[in-house]
Amino acid sequence: MSRSVICMIAAAALLFAAPARAQYNVLHGHVCNGGGVRSGGGYGVHDTAGQPLTGITMGPSNAVKGGFWYCAWISSTVDVAFVAFFAELRNDAVILAWEAGSSASFEGFHVYRSETNDDEFARITSVPVAAGSEAEYRDETALAGKTYFYRIGALSGDGEWFSPTLSVSIPPKPTMLFQNYPNPFNPNTSIAFHLATCGRITLAIYDMRGARVRMLVDAALAAGRHVETWDGRNDAGKRVSSGVYSCRLQAGKEQITKKLVLLR
Repeated sequence: MSRSVICMIAAAALLFAAPARAQYNVLHGHVCNGGGVRSGGGYGVHDTAGQPLTGITMGPSNAVKGGFWYCAWISSTVDVAFVAFFAELRNDAVILAWEAGSSASFEGFHVYRSETNDDEFARITSVPVAAGSEAEYRDETALAGKTYFYRIGALSGDGEWFSPTLSVSIPPKPTMLFQNYPNPFNPNTSIAFHLATCGRITLAIYDMRGARVRMLVDAALAAGRHVETWDGRNDAGKRVSSGVYSCRLQAGKEQITKKLVLLR
């Protein structure tokens, strides 16, 4: 297998974009052998024998270069920092998984995200993802209908080394009310819903006669996924009896209802 950086994408909606820092290409013909370690110019270089890839911009000259990978500004000999970077959509979240180079020892990883694929990437990890040859991060704040650009920062004593960038396009999704879980339930159940746009909504529990039992939400909410909990009590704080109830989501002109079963 080539030691070149490989980006594999697990969903058809995911696209690959090239920019990266501290990891870019040597000009075609610059390397005459089939790969190996060499030095010079004040930094260690690891040549690889992979196929030419799309050029990646970065470095003092900020030029686009094609050909073989190397890492610059590293005092010791280190090969490509990331040998794989994956992304997929799973249960309304973007799952990022990556594999660090075997010869690079990192202290942890940060995940960065942008909506414009420029240098203004925002860090979305509050603490580093634990170090290891393979790691994973779940981004649950990504919104349907948007495109995001992700890159991984590997932390070491010498600084932070960045992966290539993955572009993730999330298909639009209408406003939805999901089935509560667990169902039947006692004493609590979780009710998840997705809003296609921001706006004022109500989420309420009704008995089978149509009388309101409990108002869970009456407020303006942002677009995206939300979760509320019903504890089997009415608006007065009293426990209601076993039976079948309905949960109604009202968002603008849309109204969606699901049945819930409470067992005491």
